[in-house]
Amino acid sequence: MIGSLMDSDFVVFFSALVLTLSVFSSAYVGVIQNKVSWKHKHYGEYTSVDEPFDVFIELKNDSVLPIFNVKINMESKSEEVLMFVGSDRLAGGSMYSFSLDLPPKSQKTVVITMIGTGRGHHQWTRFTVLLQDPLKLQTQCLEYCEDELPIFKIIPKIKSIQDLKLRSFLQGFKQTNHSFYMDETTVVGTKEYEHESFRQIHWIATAKENKLMAKTFQKVHGDKYTILLNTIGKGNFHLRKDMEELIEFTVSVCLYLMKAGCTLELWVNYVTEQREVLKLENVNDRNQMKKVISILATLNPSGNFMSTDHFYKVGFSIKDYSTLPLIIGTPPLEEKRQRWIHIKS
Repeated sequence: MIGSLMDSDFVVFFSALVLTLSVFSSAYVGVIQNKVSWKHKHYGEYTSVDEPFDVFIELKNDSVLPIFNVKINMESKSEEVLMFVGSDRLAGGSMYSFSLDLPPKSQKTVVITMIGTGRGHHQWTRFTVLLQDPLKLQTQCLEYCEDELPIFKIIPKIKSIQDLKLRSFLQGFKQTNHSFYMDETTVVGTKEYEHESFRQIHWIATAKENKLMAKTFQKVHGDKYTILLNTIGKGNFHLRKDMEELIEFTVSVCLYLMKAGCTLELWVNYVTEQREVLKLENVNDRNQMKKVISILATLNPSGNFMSTDHFYKVGFSIKDYSTLPLIIGTPPLEEKRQRWIHIKS
């Protein structure tokens, strides 16, 4: 009888304890879930492909209660778009998670290193915060919608270009008072002879150096160019396998010519939503250059393209008549009436 009574009291006590802990757990999680917030920061509007960058995750606890073992889960679409990098900056993947404790009325910042592996504007596909009560009886998952997640603008790689080696007689329309080769008032120095024409040998320097030396002349720059990017292959509607390389080269050439003080316009074999060929005019300042980079970064391989023949027919007919066309990618058929230079095959 006494044992039976003790067992009954124990069951009642245990049940009351479980109920109390359950109520406490629910109340605790209910309070803290409205007191936890987060925000992100990343510096630099653009990041180049394969260039590591840091994202700062700032977690805040506005509650007077401590929060233990807060777990953050993040995920990107795939490793071919955005990749999380481990602490050794080697290991990485499309998912990342970490845990931390948040004391009462506290704030902590965690640095996440990422790499954009594909050009474009990319977001995380998932960001969740998991909250637990101290007894780990209940877990609350806070999920955030796409509008609350950061956008990472990954631009094509920008390569260093030393000299486009444009031929002098196709340098554009800037006027010069002297002949490029014949007038020695344009000579600015000497260099070792490399099979130039006989009249370019600098005889005085040759006598002094006891070896053949050639003249170097003041370079005559053109200052108006139209860049035409064509990523369509010989099959007219088949994209070239080196599309990404051509886009990277185009960005690099635009920067190179802009820094040289040239006036540019860019034509891309790509059909816009307005059913027009993609073009950017007067690319001669930083704002326009940002626009070029942004547009080329988001060029969709699944978009609409013109045939090579139609693209050049449109481009050559309505481009600025005073500019010299620079062709990147698949060139047009030879046209005697049209002057252009193929700078990237």
